[in-house]
Amino acid sequence: MAPDVILNTGLAFVFITLASLLAARLNFSSIPLLILLGMLVGPHGPVIGTVSLVLITSTESIELLSRLGVLLLLFYLGLEFSAGKLARAGKNMFKGGTVYVLLNFLRGLGIGWLFFNSWTEALVVAGITGISSSAIITKLLVDLKRAANPETELILGIMVF
Repeated sequence: MAPDVILNTGLAFVFITLASLLAARLNFSSIPLLILLGMLVGPHGPVIGTVSLVLITSTESIELLSRLGVLLLLFYLGLEFSAGKLARAGKNMFKGGTVYVLLNFLRGLGIGWLFFNSWTEALVVAGITGISSSAIITKLLVDLKRAANPETELILGIMVF
């Protein structure tokens, strides 16, 4: 393994740990801090004058870890929700899930078109918006210890849909 890959991956884990510790100390969900920190020090970080905040470059290992993180978060969503719950509340979840997907898709499409003025980029943003919002909501439910609440069943069901 090349030294830059080890350094890059190590830096990513250091930043993730620092953001998670800060979030725990503030009694706050780690998701917004992780997103903000990733935007600041990641491959597309800002360059202010001659100072670049890019500390982590895009490598295969970072891309693999990012995909794995999203997959594990979605897998966790599946662990929190059972097929029996889905069958019991199927009609309500189908209606709610359809509205949820439609609203997220339209919101992402609108934002994508507003910023990029291209249908291709707008569709990519719409897809990202739908997937990432589900993962964020799941993580927030877990962080705020609301996974056992009765209303959470419907929310999780809609996201599983």
